Amino acid sequence: MTTALWNDLAPAPRSAGWGAATHVAAGLWRIADPRGIVVGHIRATSSDGGWRYAAERFHAASGSFRRLGEFWSSSDAVECLRYAR
Repeated sequence: MTTALWNDLAPAPRSAGWGAATHVAAGLWRIADPRGIVVGHIRATSSDGGWRYAAERFHAASGSFRRLGEFWSSSDAVECLRYAR
């Protein structure tokens, strides 16, 4: 039996058969490719129309995360991380 570390209402991202999502904070998942290399994060935010998923990638030069896009589907956000490499 697993216990959630955060009381999170946001549904976990669906990877559509590519990569793996690890829950790291409320509304935040780390996405790794099939080899286990971290490719970015998916951040879920609640909106009037439902959940929005933002694909984010770390930018070493600025030392911060950059938002690549915002999507209605978590699988679209994962695909954004996959192809924006």
